[in-house]
Amino acid sequence: MPVPYHRTRAVSALVLTTGLLVTVPVMAAQAAAGSEATRSASQAAAVHSCTYRSTVGYTCDYYYGTATISEGSSNAAAVREIQDIINQHTDYPVWLSVDGSFGPDTLAAVRWLQSHHNIAGGADGVVGSHTWDYLRR
Repeated sequence: MPVPYHRTRAVSALVLTTGLLVTVPVMAAQAAAGSEATRSASQAAAVHSCTYRSTVGYTCDYYYGTATISEGSSNAAAVREIQDIINQHTDYPVWLSVDGSFGPDTLAAVRWLQSHHNIAGGADGVVGSHTWDYLRR
C-alpha cells in the first residue's frame, strides 16, 4: 500500500528540521571561530614590532621621546607607544587597543603598571620620567 502524500511531506519536513537543528549550531560555531581569528589578526596588525635601540631604549617606533603624558593627551604617537609597550612587554592582563587615545583603559593599565611594579611617584596614571624609564628598559 503506498504511503499517503501528507505523511511523506511530514517525514520530509521532520528530516529537514532535524538537519537544520544540527547544521545551524555548527555553522554558528564556525562563524564565531572565524571572527575570533579575524580579531586576532587585526590585533596583530595594529601593533608594531618593538625593539631595543641604544639611543632610546625599548621602542615600538611610534614615539621616541619621554614627554609627560596623561589621560586626555593629544599626543597620539606617544600614547600608541605606551599602549603597545604595555601590551607586548609587561604582564598587564588585558590587551589594550593601540589607538592613540589615552582613555580609561589606558589610564587603568598605567596605574596598574605603576602600582604592581612600584614605580616611583606612585600610581597616579601619569606617564612621567619614572614610568618612561620603566617602559623603555
